[in-house]
Amino acid sequence: MTLALPGQPRAEVLLNAGLREPAHAYLLHGPAGTGKRDAARAFAAELLGCDVRRIVPGSHPDLAMIEPEGESLLVDQVHELSGALRYRPQEAVRRVGIVDEADRLNRDAANAFLKTLEEPPGDVVLILIADDVQRVLPTVRSRCQPIAFPPLAAGAIAARLTATGIDAAAAQRIGVRSRGDLAFANRLAADASVGTWIDGVERDVAALLTDGLAEDAAVQRTYAGIKAVGDAAEAEAQLVTAAQLERLDKLPSSRELDRERKRIETGGKTTASRRRRRAETDMMRAVIATVQLVIRDVLVVQADAPDRVGSSVPVDVLAAISERVPRSRLEQALTGVDDVRRALSQPINGPLALAAVYARVGLARRREAVTA
Repeated sequence: MTLALPGQPRAEVLLNAGLREPAHAYLLHGPAGTGKRDAARAFAAELLGCDVRRIVPGSHPDLAMIEPEGESLLVDQVHELSGALRYRPQEAVRRVGIVDEADRLNRDAANAFLKTLEEPPGDVVLILIADDVQRVLPTVRSRCQPIAFPPLAAGAIAARLTATGIDAAAAQRIGVRSRGDLAFANRLAADASVGTWIDGVERDVAALLTDGLAEDAAVQRTYAGIKAVGDAAEAEAQLVTAAQLERLDKLPSSRELDRERKRIETGGKTTASRRRRRAETDMMRAVIATVQLVIRDVLVVQADAPDRVGSSVPVDVLAAISERVPRSRLEQALTGVDDVRRALSQPINGPLALAAVYARVGLARRREAVTA
């Protein structure tokens, strides 16, 4: 039993050590797109001795998983997880509990979770996942083995893609364009239409830097692509709920079954909405990374290193921008766009966030800097 996590050597060593002698709780943390959720699922599958495809809610009798309902993980969810882990394993040698987005445990839920963390049954392994480790309460962090997932280098992402059969040259291009986001890289590799859409985002950024496009038009076009990804994520979650309800329909009717059906229907709606928001936020991060890549490419051309351009914007277009827009304003734009990226850790309005991003790009082309 071994895990391979290209680009995350320290996490690979620690999780493989955990397969030999599991600790009672792990906290996998790092920015979105660093592969920590895939690693958590693979780790759980090895601990349970099953295929990773079974690491989904309701698929394995010895697995319990929770994620936020709405914007926070709630006390009731923690109690449900703790209750599910209380029994002896049915199929594997242990039980595994996964807490996704553990940085969204509200204080009451985190305090309720402490008892399970402090006195877990001997055959239970808990896996917590968090984008922002600083938002996890210290009392929770101190009871887990922390495993950091730093941003992935372009070469590491390319290696992962190549291992799945992607052409080496294409994998390298995707590695550069994804800006350290493995989930976005996988999406680019799997769906050519996403790459086409990102090409359009890059062209819009270049146009904004050359007075060739109104900011509201860029917002509308970009948000249409983000919303399409959110629609797909929501539809996929709804299919999972429909399959669960279909299985219930084959059982004899009872009050308990009616209550379970209602629970699945209510939870399914919440999960579908949550999946949409997460997918749209992930794509917002990808858009911001794309905007930063184009600005970086202009700076690269200004530095007389056109061979290091990573976007699809033609070098002659980048050169024209570099002659017109001073380096200081490009750097200000990068800083302003990064401010929006950091705000994504909180619930935000997608179109307004995009408007803020493109407004900061637009500032770079103006004659006088304006404080955003």
